[in-house]
Amino acid sequence: MSTMTVPAAALIASADVFHLEAGDALAVELAASFLAEESARGGAAAAKYLESDPREYETWLGGAWVGLRQPDGSPAAGGAYRRYDSTTAELAQLWTRPELRRHGLARKVIGRLEFLAERSGYDRLYAVAEPGQHVLRKVLRAAGYTAIGEESLDYLGFVKALPGSDYLPDPLS
Repeated sequence: MSTMTVPAAALIASADVFHLEAGDALAVELAASFLAEESARGGAAAAKYLESDPREYETWLGGAWVGLRQPDGSPAAGGAYRRYDSTTAELAQLWTRPELRRHGLARKVIGRLEFLAERSGYDRLYAVAEPGQHVLRKVLRAAGYTAIGEESLDYLGFVKALPGSDYLPDPLS
């Protein structure tokens, strides 16, 4: 069975970003796509994902899943956040279908996650770019995240204060 791919510009203009729960079909497909790509890359994120419980991203535990679907129902992009502490959520599982990258879909997903996190009472979001995730570093910077640490680090953290929060990143980091 072949999958129809819609131009990313059409997805950005017309598609909704769906709020999901970890057991929803689209969330399962997004997680599987993320896992397959990370496994193929040999990244530590795949092993880390296998060790985590997908329920950590459930709304009732302070998390959220979002997904962007193509008109044929297949996943185009998605991501999640989970509670890190009472004021901070951690972005995770960010993924965009390879042929749809570089068209703003990740920014749309991140923007929706930021909106949901702020609405849930978080002051900031953080994310970690693991070895080999150079594109993620660029996407996070473009979305207004500040690196925490030296660029040469294999695991580089990023943080962003959400609108309306009093959180200010440490200027020394």
